[in-house]
Amino acid sequence: MERIFAHVDVNSCYANLAIQEYPYLRGKCVAVGGDPESRSGIILASNYAAKKYGVKTGSAIWQAKRCCPQIVIFPMRALGRKTVRRMSEYLKEMCYAITPNLAMEGDDGIYMDWTGCVRDFGEAEYKAHKLRLRFHHATGLTTSVGVSFNKIFAKLGSDYKKPFGCTILNHDNWRDIVWPLPVDHLYWIGPATTHKLHKMGINTIGELANCKLDRAYDRFGLVGSMLWRYANGLDTSLIAEKDERPKMVTIGNSTTALRDLSTLDDILEYIAKLCSGVSERLRESGVYCCGVKVSLRSAEDLDWIERQCKLPFPSRTSRLLFDKANMLIQQHWDGKPLRGVGIRAFDLVGDDYLQMALLPEMQQDQQFEQIDLAVQEIHRRMGDKIIMPCRVFQNSGVRGMDLSSAESAQRNAFRRF
Repeated sequence: MERIFAHVDVNSCYANLAIQEYPYLRGKCVAVGGDPESRSGIILASNYAAKKYGVKTGSAIWQAKRCCPQIVIFPMRALGRKTVRRMSEYLKEMCYAITPNLAMEGDDGIYMDWTGCVRDFGEAEYKAHKLRLRFHHATGLTTSVGVSFNKIFAKLGSDYKKPFGCTILNHDNWRDIVWPLPVDHLYWIGPATTHKLHKMGINTIGELANCKLDRAYDRFGLVGSMLWRYANGLDTSLIAEKDERPKMVTIGNSTTALRDLSTLDDILEYIAKLCSGVSERLRESGVYCCGVKVSLRSAEDLDWIERQCKLPFPSRTSRLLFDKANMLIQQHWDGKPLRGVGIRAFDLVGDDYLQMALLPEMQQDQQFEQIDLAVQEIHRRMGDKIIMPCRVFQNSGVRGMDLSSAESAQRNAFRRF
């Protein structure tokens, strides 16, 4: 039986929802973004009036304003999660009426496996058009639908014609449509990979498909092999069942600083808070981690560097996560200001993996977990600002600080116990 997949994408979802909620935005160039004051000012979505000026998702707000000076930046927090969730749930209900084998991709996208639900691509095209029209009539929002024999091409098809388009990529026409496209149109290929492929003389998906597999593997490893298979239409991945949850691989968090972090104490202040959050999420998920990864984002070129290390034993305490993160930062930070930092726990294992704590270090780690639990309960009852981590200023003394000032008193609360 021939496999048939579909991908539905709501066009400019956040921007069009904002225009529906606030009619004064109609007829204007609108983008939904973060908060420039908190330095999280990136474009999350823009309407097509703004896209005509070159405004792109993921670009900085200042870049969007340079492309389109008249653009209206609508804050994401003003849109409201209820509005987005209501639209997302309606889209899911409509698709579930066709097949229960589906998977949401964020709030505005959904994958479906139509194998067995339709006889051929002709019927699939009819259902795709019917789905687009029904959703537009009910919500006023437009969608683009891609239908193909694998998930990757279904996703590519939904991006091919926007807005309000429908693209069918079957075994007869997919090479004519897909191979001439720029290589960055292929899923999983971002700006960095695109730049590397261009250096190799690969500019289109067809050139990637027709290069030797060994060449792609030598340059990118297993990722290169995966991209080569995608370009040749050899994706065989399936859609998870409705109630099947993907296996958790890592747990992490990152943040953009309110100002550039130029000292080790500034960096560790954010790292300590992130470690506490990751530790709590590990505990909620009932897992331990065997390694920790630190991500540092340069304030100069906004590039990320990542370094990781193994833990001496599985743990989920904020103390051990912080100690290892601190070690990695001191070893690999070049001293240049940072825009953001991140922490990620990997190699997750369950409770059944742990052995009896025989080493003194493991017994001490269990005591630190009790401290984490107590702090977590205080946060739950009284707010997350009532008590803070005090493991930051171990690398430099605080004797010269003016402890009489409110700022110094607050910063001194991070001192290591």
